[in-house]
Order: sequence, then C-alpha cells, then structure tokens
Amino acid sequence: MAEDIQDIFNKKIKPQKLKRTIGLFGATTIGVGALLGAGIYVLIGSAAGMAGPSVALSYLMCGLLAFVTTIMYADLSRLIPRSGGGYTYVYDILGSFGGFSTGWFLALGSILASSLYAIGFAEYAVSLSGDHLSEPYIKGIAIAITLIITFLSLRPAGDKKFNFQYWIVWGNVGILLLLIVLSSFHLDPGNAKPVFPNGFHGTLGAISIIYISFFGYQLIANNADEIIEPEKTVPRAMKLSMIISIALYLLVALTAVLTVSWKELTESQAPLVLVANKSFGGNGWIVISIGGVLASLGALSSTLFSQSRQTYAMGRDRFFPDILGRLNDKTKQPKWAILAGGILVSIILATLDLETIAKVTNFSLLLSLLPVSLALRRLYKEKPHVRPQFYLKRFLPEISLVINLGLLMTIDIISLAAGQQLIVAGILIYFFYSRKREKSGREGRNVVLDDGRHFSFFRKNKLLVPMSNPETQKALLFLSHALMARKGGEIVVLAVKDVPKGVDFYEALSDAQETLDVIKKGMELGKQNNITFKPVIRASRDVAMGIVHSAEEENADLILIGFPEKATEYKNTVFNKVLKTTHTDLVILKFKNSQDAFSPKIIGVYVKDFRNLGMMLMCATAIAEKRKAKIALFSYLPSGFSKQQKSRVDKLMVESISQLKTTALYSVELFISDDPVKDTIRNSSNYDVLIIGKDLRRQDGSLDGLPSFQITRESKCTTIMVKTVGKIDKIVHWE
Repeated sequence: MAEDIQDIFNKKIKPQKLKRTIGLFGATTIGVGALLGAGIYVLIGSAAGMAGPSVALSYLMCGLLAFVTTIMYADLSRLIPRSGGGYTYVYDILGSFGGFSTGWFLALGSILASSLYAIGFAEYAVSLSGDHLSEPYIKGIAIAITLIITFLSLRPAGDKKFNFQYWIVWGNVGILLLLIVLSSFHLDPGNAKPVFPNGFHGTLGAISIIYISFFGYQLIANNADEIIEPEKTVPRAMKLSMIISIALYLLVALTAVLTVSWKELTESQAPLVLVANKSFGGNGWIVISIGGVLASLGALSSTLFSQSRQTYAMGRDRFFPDILGRLNDKTKQPKWAILAGGILVSIILATLDLETIAKVTNFSLLLSLLPVSLALRRLYKEKPHVRPQFYLKRFLPEISLVINLGLLMTIDIISLAAGQQLIVAGILIYFFYSRKREKSGREGRNVVLDDGRHFSFFRKNKLLVPMSNPETQKALLFLSHALMARKGGEIVVLAVKDVPKGVDFYEALSDAQETLDVIKKGMELGKQNNITFKPVIRASRDVAMGIVHSAEEENADLILIGFPEKATEYKNTVFNKVLKTTHTDLVILKFKNSQDAFSPKIIGVYVKDFRNLGMMLMCATAIAEKRKAKIALFSYLPSGFSKQQKSRVDKLMVESISQLKTTALYSVELFISDDPVKDTIRNSSNYDVLIIGKDLRRQDGSLDGLPSFQITRESKCTTIMVKTVGKIDKIVHWE
C-alpha cells in the first residue's frame, strides 16, 4: 500500500479517456477497410449464380438498402458522439437490456466476422505462394495473423510509426480500380444476355448472399472517442466510406459479368481470378491474390481495432468484466479488450468450421440493427426538435427496421437455430451477471486507493467495513481483524461520498476530501495496530446502495456495519436500507459507548434457534481468542416447559458446542423465562459483549418491534447482531 494515499486518490479520480488522433481520412479508412473485405473476391461468384448478369443490380440494390441504415447510424452518431456505436446509442436511449442486447450481438458479429477475414487472408496468402495446404494449416495461419494484429494494436494511441493500415486499405482499393480499368478493354456486351436468367427473384435472392459485405460502416462509430470532432467526422466518414464501397462493388460486378460469362464466374472458386487473367494476362491471379490478402488484412485490422472499443465501452459500463473497461496507463489503449478480441477470434478459428462462422455472423450483425432502429424512433418521438427537417428522413427508423427485418427473414433455418442459442446465452448472461453489475456502475463508482497489483487464481474471503464515524473506527477495525484472522481473507474499508443526481461521479470525488479523511484516519489506526486493509471510496447517488453495491463489486462475503446511535425510527435510515437490500451476510455492531476500547472478558451468545448460529459462534470465537475472553452460551425455557421444548433447546446447545471449535473457555446456561427479550436486556449487564441473531422481518416490512432490535437498542453492553443470507439468495437476487 502506498504511503501517500492522497497522491493515489488524485491520480485515480481523473477519468480515463482515449486520445483523439483520428481525422476524416483515418475514420473513412476504418470504414472502407471493413467494407471492402475479401467478400467481393469470393461472393460475387455465388451471387452471379443466383442473379446472372443482373448481379450488378443486386449489388446496387443491396448497397442502397444498407445506405438507409448508414444514414440512420450517421444521425445517431451526430446526436450521441461517443464510442461504442450501436451499443452506446441503444444503451443511452432504450436502457440496460436494449443496450446489452445490441452490444452482445454486435460484439459476437464483429468477432465472428474477424474470423472470416482471418481465414480469407490465410487462403489468399497460401494461393499467392502457389502451395495447397489442408484446413488445419490454413486455420493455423489465420490464428497467427490474428494474434500478430492483436499485439500490434497494443501500441500507444497515435503511434503511426508502424501503422500500415492506410497502405493496406487503399492498396486494395488501388488494385480493384486497376482491375476495373484494364477490364474495360475486354468487355463483351454479349455476356450480359440474358440479364435475368433466373428471373427478377434471382436478383433479389442474391442480396441475401452479399449483404454481409455492407456492415463495416458501423465500426467507425465504435471509435468516436478517438475521432476529432466526432459529431461531424463520424457521420461524414460513414457516408463517404459507404459511397466509395458501393461504387467499387458496382463497378467490379459490372466489369466481371461483362468480361467473363456469369456461368464461368459461378463455377469458379476464385471468380475474379478469371477476370484478372483476361485483363492482366496469365499472371492476373497474382494481382488478385495480392488484392485478396490486402482486403482480408484491412478488414481484419479494422474490425479487431474497432471491436475492442465497443468491448471497452461495455466493460466500462460493467456489462462485461471491469478489466475490459480499463485503459492501459502507458499506451492509453484498452489493452485487455484488445487481447480478449484476439483470443476469442483464435478460439473460434480453432473450433468452428467456416460455414458455421458465416451463418452465425449474418444472424448476429442483422439482429443487432433492429434495436438501433427502435432507439432512433424513440429519440425522434421524445425529442421532436432533433428530427431531420427533410420529411422522408423522419421515417428512417421505420424504413430501416422493415429492411433489416426483411433481410433477417432471408436467413436459413440453421442460422436461425444457431442464433436462438446465442439469444438464450445472452439472456442468461444479462440476468445472472451483467444486469446487477451495470446497475451498480450506473449508480456509483468505486475508487480503490491502493497502487498495488494483486492477482490470485484462488478467491479470498472478503469483509467490507463501511466507515463514517471516526470515533468507532478503532473498534470496527479490531472486530474485522479478529474475524478475518479467524476466517482468513481481506478487509475492505469503505467510505461513501453522497453524489446528487446530475453531478458527475469524478467531479464529485474531486471535492471528497472529508470522505478521504475517514480513510486516512482508518489507515493511521491500522498502522498503529498492525492491521492491513484495502481502502475504497465510492461515489454514489445513495449512501446505502453505495454500501450494497460495493459489497457486490468487491465480492464481499460479509459486511460489518455499525448500529445507528439514534434508532427510534429506521424507515429512512441508511442502516435500514442496507439491511433490507443487501444479499451479503451482515454483522451489526452497537457500542455501549463510542469510546469503548472493545476489550471484553465475557461474551454472551443468545442461542435462540439454528438460524444465524454459525456466524454468531464465529464472531464469539474470533473475539474471545483475540482478547482471551470467556464465551457464555445461554438460552431460555418457558415456565412449565414440555419435554419437546427441552429436547429442542438441548439440541441447540449440543449443535452450538459442536461448532464452537476454539481454545477459549465457554459455559452453557439455561434460564426459565416467559419474556426472554426483557430478561436478555436485564441480564446483558453480566456481559461485555452480547451476540444475537436477527429475527425475520415483520410482515409490514418494518424493523420496530422486532425482539432482536429491541435487545440491541436497550442492552447494557456492546451488542453484535448477525444476519446470514441463504446461499441461493446470494447467487440469484433481483433488485
């Protein structure tokens, strides 16, 4: 732990930001790189087989349909100029579930598409060498290039020294332009007859094959935080990259079907090689192979780079693990998001076949577009002043929704079945992992004031100790230290800064010196008593929920909290809300007086039932062994008790003794009482510490009148009340 906690605090309250280094040309390069992948080199043959010479019309129609969605994205990027693309737009407008759904399928689609581009690179690279390798070797090359690009992407932001992206993308464009120009000297209008050999429905059917080629424009929006003037640059780059790509697709398709018979294109696995051989001569295949290598490499690089920004945004919003939402201090890059993308692509390449990858990619990318349409529709409805002045553009959401639903319906049954499995997986992840984490992150931010780097494959026990009153810190630290000495694990000391609505968390933390002083005081006491802990400050809209959410974020097993001094009413207190909402075990400590040195000699444990018994005994033994105190187990029988009542109490005491694994001395006492609450309060003067279990909440939800609270309020000694949570409730709970 650093000596100067103030320096750590000042450093960590500065929000992390990506550097703005990308201009219009760079943003357009990202889009063109992702749009002009290897698809044009391969898919044109399959599309021609369905549409015949009218495949050029298929490309034009598909491009125009995709351009409608591009305009929709462009409008959203103007209104919400932040990284994350469709995920960010939907999250801001439709909320948590809509945002996660969009981000989930965008992330899957991008990672799967990267796998296709990597395989495309491997196949073209091998063809260029003249070798013929089996599928495992092709996949090995694909994994290798994926990992190389992944590690190159870890360079510091703005470092252009070894950035070949521009050369790769525009080199591919140059080769396609050269093919178009040289092919124009070998055009044969006779190849265009008949224009519709399979009817117009064949022309429409070809769209379902080639529409995957028109998704890359979205990736530009993922990088908004790195783009200069994103509200202007991102929309322009989207439209510009789409116009360039549509024009090139259309011209390549036209020259291909006019240079070579559409039937020959259909029968070839490398259709553009036929066109190039006729235009360039016998060595045309070399030029096309180079183009395929550049196209695949450019698409892979653009997609991996941009996908990491969306993953980073989802990690920052806590839908994904926190580590994915962090920037590296030196490079200012989302290091772990980049690595996660590269590793996942490699795993997919190693485990799935090409056909499965392609089918699931289509489904994921198309499905991710639907919530974006709904988001823009709501935005126009709730904020009419942001709607475009041009009347038809106001219907962009509806038009885009119909188009993408129609395209989704063209997907085969196998792809839909695979997509349903991804939907189920996403729902499970959201409701059992992401939902409560995102809510916690939305309502507050944790700042860990420790510059150490701690990692372990084994989970530690954790005890969270919220502190606000400096007078009780010493006793809280002692008890937490005693408990962790017993269980083993880590102490987390928490101070919560209350942040009003509308105020940025980091801005509020810059004025949190009083909250920081609580942590500093705790550190001084810890140093004096040889107690180490992890200090955490949380900025929260609600102090009580700040404690609850911190316990969840720190994966705490136990919360040690002080009992309020003025506890006549609990309805609106922080204490009551924590007690009501937490799904973590609680130890509640009420001091006889705030200056209590907490050096007990006799610890009374009221054994009432089996509920909370284990935690009560753990607290008793932890304190007793630390302070060399004696434990007194006691319970009550009513006057005129029955054999069954006596048998039950005997079983309780036997169970208590069996769990009381300690070197401390202990005694067992049974009292006759018809009012155990009053007698416990009266006899509390015989103990230095009294440990009781919390009763079940009353049906009206209030705490007043509960026996355990009455005892805690009125006892004549320091009291510890224990509440344990069931294992199932810890795992599954709804807020």
